[in-house]
Amino acid sequence: MNIRRRYFLTGSGIIVALVLLVFSVRFGRDVGAFSNLENAKVKGPHGAPVQVVVYSDFQCPACKNALPVLQELENEFSETMQIEFRHYPLERPHRWAMTAATFAECAAEQGKFWEYHDRLYLDQATWSNTDDAISLFARYSHELGLDKEKIQKCLENPETLQRIRRERSTGVWQKVESTPTIFINGQLIVGGLQLKTKGREIVLEELKKLGKV
Repeated sequence: MNIRRRYFLTGSGIIVALVLLVFSVRFGRDVGAFSNLENAKVKGPHGAPVQVVVYSDFQCPACKNALPVLQELENEFSETMQIEFRHYPLERPHRWAMTAATFAECAAEQGKFWEYHDRLYLDQATWSNTDDAISLFARYSHELGLDKEKIQKCLENPETLQRIRRERSTGVWQKVESTPTIFINGQLIVGGLQLKTKGREIVLEELKKLGKV
């Protein structure tokens, strides 16, 4: 079976699995809970005084547009800020969002989450508008040097979807309604524009509270 057909079958399996899993996944309520792959989807110094949680959808244009602003904050506060990514795929308007999230989660298992994250956003306009995004996702995996068999096994593992759904359900518990939604030490920011106008101010306020500036 060639790789394109294998990933196509996996994509079909994902759709079927979603229908089954939506009734079985328990919604986590610990807003501070990290996924089992926290180290792969968290960057920045351990125990940083500023904790940033980003709920995002890989097919969301607003999420892509917010990335440069987030990168500016990350660069400025590199020694005092930690960023965690949490999946929040909006499946109804974004047909490939869940599949993209699944491939990214599988990349995380091999320590390449952020590389895959960046590639998905870089090529968002391409894969979002194709009928064969799965082949592109497979190509990104290959280009990033990911193990094909491990990716395939991960895609077929129901636990992969469960992790994504648990993260999204935590967002629902936190009243996330759109993407990107960002929490800076628990303070809510919705969208890239609000992040640009208020993000740096909130970070500085938090650092002042803790005597870090």
